[in-house]
Amino acid sequence: MISSLHGLYDDRIYWKEAVSLKEHGYDVIHVGTGDADRDQVSNEGIRLIQVRKIRYFRNPYVDIIFRKLTARPGIYGKMFRVCAAMRADVYHYHDIQVNRIVGRLKKLPHGPKIIYDVHEDFADLLVSQYPKPGLMRMLARCYGAWLNHWELSKASLCDYIIGAVEHICKKFESKTGRNRIVVIYNYTTLQPASLKPYTLKKYDAIYCGQINPFRGAIQIAGAVALAKKQFPGLRVLLLGPIPDAGFREKLSRFIAGNQLQENVILHETVPYGEIDGFYQDSRIGLGIFLPASIFYYGIQIKTFEYMAYGLPLVCSNFGNIGRIVRDTGAGIAVDPLSPVEISSALVRLLNDHALYRECSRKGMQAVSKSYNWKTEERKLLGIYKELTHAPVHSGLKS
Repeated sequence: MISSLHGLYDDRIYWKEAVSLKEHGYDVIHVGTGDADRDQVSNEGIRLIQVRKIRYFRNPYVDIIFRKLTARPGIYGKMFRVCAAMRADVYHYHDIQVNRIVGRLKKLPHGPKIIYDVHEDFADLLVSQYPKPGLMRMLARCYGAWLNHWELSKASLCDYIIGAVEHICKKFESKTGRNRIVVIYNYTTLQPASLKPYTLKKYDAIYCGQINPFRGAIQIAGAVALAKKQFPGLRVLLLGPIPDAGFREKLSRFIAGNQLQENVILHETVPYGEIDGFYQDSRIGLGIFLPASIFYYGIQIKTFEYMAYGLPLVCSNFGNIGRIVRDTGAGIAVDPLSPVEISSALVRLLNDHALYRECSRKGMQAVSKSYNWKTEERKLLGIYKELTHAPVHSGLKS
């Protein structure tokens, strides 16, 4: 496993794919980047190698220009040397930037197989950061088009493409053919044995994930301000990092300006193993994603984690998640741009205990039957069996 943007204990890479492969007899190594060089073995028996990423300037663009002008070594050359020394049977990489070394990996003399695991359409994600017409959106579109072409050309070198959603898989068909592409959804591994009683929960609702302008934090806070009129003690937890300092300031001002300091609780991200306690302490799960193409075709993993813990959903009324919530009956789909609709859904679920129990039951049922990692694990193991021509429990490197 190779990644440059995701942590060594990433939910999909480590806790799903790497752990599944390890449990079925493969030797697994995850090579990633960080602030120091590290080489260790996890509790699950997976070797974790972190390659130190040196930054000469805080601004990433200035840093790149400086390294190019001064011929300073880049992180990807170092990652390639680490990976080449392993002589792995399969190199399974996860981030678009790692495409820089895929050609060299493919040319290694021992003839390894290459898998590109595409979590999102990066070019589309880039353009979505600039929703308003103007120079920056035009530049983003131009760069995105070039990036898309480059990514597809590199993908043609791979033995398999894994897409996190069907939309991504379709993007690569023209370069690789459908027989070398498979969608492996990021369904949840979490299925608690028991749940905390409703009356003992601390938070009325939870949003878990990165907090930014496109993930509805301001709209959620606005909905809390409205719902607070009926539920003065309403507590909503926003759990996750806020990378944009400017947006953190904007959100904090909104919370203070509407006297929501006791109602909207901001909490930094927590390790994967600690998330259980926060879900157990929450009543409703929030997925308020604003209209953007990546959210139309994307499937947000937190949705299924909420469902696994019996949390009725209040989510955006478009795209795959809106469809899943409507089909399963696991919650209420709302206009994400309307704090009034979000507030009404929260109030309805908190007031109508019969509806709450019904949504809770249907969500857990859907995860148990369909939206769990075991259904996707079989696809992953099938790919490795095909590429390595060996049965599981064989101890092959990957």
